[in-house]
Amino acid sequence: METFFPRIVGMVRHAVAVFFARETPLYVKLLLGTGLLYILSPYDLIPEWVPVVGVLDDFALAALLISWAAGFRLPDRH
Repeated sequence: METFFPRIVGMVRHAVAVFFARETPLYVKLLLGTGLLYILSPYDLIPEWVPVVGVLDDFALAALLISWAAGFRLPDRH
């Protein structure tokens, strides 16, 4: 359990780096950006006031986007 949170933080940092990398294709940036806007938006497919499931869809989308961005390799910068 000790390595869970540092790993999540590392994956989020990598997702942010993928988003801001010049080499990242535009469609990847658009999907990450629209996913973030959906998560932050008050309008959802499942409203937040629905117990558990209302928040769970946002967490699921965030996890999906972060794990998807983790699959992209950034070029080494030396």
